[in-house]
Amino acid sequence: MRTLIRGGLVLSMDERIGRLPQGDVLVEDDRILAVGPALEAPDAAVIGAEGCLVLPGLVNAHLHTWQTALRAIGGDWTSADYFRIMHGVLGPRYQPEDLRVGTLVGALAQLDAGVTTLFDWCHGNATPEHTDAALDGLLDSGIRAVFGHGTVKPQPRPGEPHFSEVPHPAAEIRRLRTTRLAADTARVTLAACILGPDYSTMDVCRADFALAREYGLLSSAHVWGNTNRLVPEGYRRLAEEGLLGPDHNLVHGTYLGEEELRVIVESGVSVTSTAAAEVKGNAREPLSCRVAALGGAPSIAPDTELLNGGGMLDCMRAALQLHRLFNNQHIVARQQAQPAAAAAQEIATSGSPITAVSLTHEAVLRWATINNARALRLDHRIGSLTPGKQADLIIVRRDSLGMIGAREPVQALIHFAQAADIRDVMAGGRLLKQDGRLLHPGLAAEKARLLASGDRLLAGTGLPGAAGQG
Repeated sequence: MRTLIRGGLVLSMDERIGRLPQGDVLVEDDRILAVGPALEAPDAAVIGAEGCLVLPGLVNAHLHTWQTALRAIGGDWTSADYFRIMHGVLGPRYQPEDLRVGTLVGALAQLDAGVTTLFDWCHGNATPEHTDAALDGLLDSGIRAVFGHGTVKPQPRPGEPHFSEVPHPAAEIRRLRTTRLAADTARVTLAACILGPDYSTMDVCRADFALAREYGLLSSAHVWGNTNRLVPEGYRRLAEEGLLGPDHNLVHGTYLGEEELRVIVESGVSVTSTAAAEVKGNAREPLSCRVAALGGAPSIAPDTELLNGGGMLDCMRAALQLHRLFNNQHIVARQQAQPAAAAAQEIATSGSPITAVSLTHEAVLRWATINNARALRLDHRIGSLTPGKQADLIIVRRDSLGMIGAREPVQALIHFAQAADIRDVMAGGRLLKQDGRLLHPGLAAEKARLLASGDRLLAGTGLPGAAGQG
């Protein structure tokens, strides 16, 4: 079965192919067969993309999708509020069905907004039944995903160890790896979302890294690098013990020092920054630009929809603007430290001391596509429109009232595009959104189940939204 996407402005994210002002993408079954101008494929079904952008599907490198039913309750929380309320009060209320419907609707929302691959970082799975329900929702959505098996963080009962002293459940990893998520070539694959050096002891770190490598899995950990971490030497200690490599991913890292960050980047560890969530409760620069300056490949993601929007279009906007803000502050600080070196300013201008804008739009789009794919160890399969890779792509219309007139294509995508402008979404050669309409059956019923889930989870808590969405 062949499909020809014809006549779009192609942003391939492949350095050899580059940008095609008017190009075609030929898909055969689940793979990209060719990318180029005026391709000949008389036997192919044709999808016209004239006047549209054609690019690889966006990759969301970190989302707690199970929390979808509780969107927009924590935008005014502090970081301490998140842990106290989400993990302490709401998390224990979750039943398996809450995880299923939250993950399903959350994944469908990602597809609707142009994300074809999702790292579903699931740490609300108190039992195997919770895990299976979340996985059911993810598989049913049709999205490509890495299912990150995490663990809950309850306060211990008398006589029980603290969660920081409990290794990742090997039996669960073994069960998933030998049954539902056995294949690395499947649409949904497995990762181990471990506690890491901030949230566990060194003995638990050793056990968790060993477990992930025993089963050939990507491991991922929440890390901040603050003074309250349980392994004070952090990733320097892990590097000394040979635990670091490209099969590990860390998220956040806001307070990591330069030496430790250098060790991380040189070890090949991927670093995912969730800028919009991080700056809300922290006064440090998100890591993406610091990682790039050290020669690494930055990765970006939204984190949790309790706090902020979960779409990658919004994520790219936040990453671009926040990093420009911090970079501009660095430039001004250097100029103030050497006032004699300050450049003369032209009259009748803003008087800004910034003479060059940092961080290009093209770079941020790379972060959200090929770099995020690399962070998930999937860049050999997705992240660019490259012949031989999976046919994961999106077609973005440019004629809506919000997009028309936006000239430079990457700037148009990042600043002006909305989910409604994502006209078509294809994952593995399968159309999941067509002509602006998500094709998943039974969507109205699942929306109703999601609302009922959120109402039940919030009932009696007095939290925002407890009275219902209306």
